[in-house]
Amino acid sequence: MSLTTIVSLSLEDFRNSMTAQETDSRKRARTSAPIAECFYPDLLSAKNSQILAKEHAESKPYLYCKIDKLIDEQLLRDVREEILTKLHFTVKETDIYKVCQTGDLANLDGLPAHELAQLSSLFRLRNAIYSEEFRQFISDVTGCGPLSSSKTDLSTNIYRSGSHLLNHDDVIGSRRVSYILYLTDPDEPWVPEDGGALELYPVLEKGTPAVSPSVSIPPKWNQMVFFTVQPGHSFHSVEEVIVDKPILSVSGWFHIPQEGEVGYQAEKQIGEAPSSLQQLQESADALNPFKLYKEELEPEALDGLLEEDITELSKWLNVKYLNINILRQVSEKFVEESSIQLVDFLNEEFAKELLEATLKADEQDGLTLSKIPKHGTGERGQWKAVGPAHKHRFLAIDDTLPEDEEQSTKFLGQLQRSLFPSLAFRRWLAVVTQLVTKGYRGYARRMRPGLDYTLATADSCRSILDATLCLATSPNPKAVDLWESDEVGGYECYMAQDSDEDPAVYKSAAPDEDGALLTISAGCNVLSLVLRDEEVMKFTKYISSLAPGSRWDVAFEYELSPEE
Repeated sequence: MSLTTIVSLSLEDFRNSMTAQETDSRKRARTSAPIAECFYPDLLSAKNSQILAKEHAESKPYLYCKIDKLIDEQLLRDVREEILTKLHFTVKETDIYKVCQTGDLANLDGLPAHELAQLSSLFRLRNAIYSEEFRQFISDVTGCGPLSSSKTDLSTNIYRSGSHLLNHDDVIGSRRVSYILYLTDPDEPWVPEDGGALELYPVLEKGTPAVSPSVSIPPKWNQMVFFTVQPGHSFHSVEEVIVDKPILSVSGWFHIPQEGEVGYQAEKQIGEAPSSLQQLQESADALNPFKLYKEELEPEALDGLLEEDITELSKWLNVKYLNINILRQVSEKFVEESSIQLVDFLNEEFAKELLEATLKADEQDGLTLSKIPKHGTGERGQWKAVGPAHKHRFLAIDDTLPEDEEQSTKFLGQLQRSLFPSLAFRRWLAVVTQLVTKGYRGYARRMRPGLDYTLATADSCRSILDATLCLATSPNPKAVDLWESDEVGGYECYMAQDSDEDPAVYKSAAPDEDGALLTISAGCNVLSLVLRDEEVMKFTKYISSLAPGSRWDVAFEYELSPEE
């Protein structure tokens, strides 16, 4: 799980002031207890290693191992107590995760003796996990080859209500084996319905995960799960937690041998497929090209609408957005700010029928109940789940499937097929934005609470005009306020790419952080127009299970002429 970490103890402040006596104390603490005593009885035995190796070899959807009792019971209870009372947790949120984190525990060596004494059990656990004995055990079970003796990579996390980690493959740098050790409340077993499960995804083809996981592993006290990190193959996620009790865990990676270590290879090739992070940084234009308009737009189209345009658009649009005086005011603001949100965009009659249909579908699927839905919820008729999950997941209308009586399909299908690609709407966009569009791509989406999102991707090497009509389920004022708070996700976020960013850190673009250029909260019957410059990324934040319903929208992108 690719997480940046912050530690509450000031490690650097002490490094320069350490004495030789303190250094000797740390060495004695590291070697005072036999490693085997840190683990559950007979865990490291040859017999147990062989049993686990067999289970590992037969596991699906890819090779992983689950150990139900890893650490000595008392030691792990002491570790849990130290973490909860001695370490400070900071909430971190990006497009891919929301979690409470502490610091990189590899830096525990830098603490003076009196500080280290407060974390003696945690220090002992870290040394046991990265000991020669346990590294050999992991190597024997997974068959992954030698593991680094010098590079440690371990931190602690708390998943509270709303915390989650979306699909990715963990491939960064020299990581070889990923692991997570659960420290849930030992006296109150975790209930799977409360979320937090580790989800493993099958691969449709190299580099492309399925839209839904095939294995779900609920957290359990003293349970460790680990797997070999493979580019484009080891896809996994952590299900959202929806209760107010925390899931505490220790997680990290074992690395391939570093220079000077046994097994080191100058040319490190972990796999051939690009990692999930690399794929997010690639342009999607080749896979999702724009559909070009058949005719050029005449220059006078920037000045106003034709009568036939007004007649056509009035089927859907609020009449005020067909008034040339209002459109000129809207245009002035857009030209000045490069973005604008238009409320009550659809006319009252059409909007009423559409919103009744979407609310009915959410109620039918149980998506207004603040609980984690099953994968596949809402997939019926022409609504089909769209992936790949390491880039996005939502329901979209598939016109190749048989038609049905689903009203949400009927109304959103009209917007997808008849409004947004139309010549009349192209002319309307030209009046509002003073931009000439060449082509378009997009679809109607249903982003379900507890399941759906889009991740920040490098979508294009040119400027794009985004037109997104948001129809978030909002049956009452409380639901409207909840969407506007951004606490349940569903907001769209625009952020600048940074080529100098450490690749081990997923971009942080929470609405209250400097990484966000623009954040647009989920609304109901609101059209957002945004001129997105090249190298600007965007994403739609994961919709929490605690949201009042789905974020329904029609999301189109329009290609601009180079001179625009």
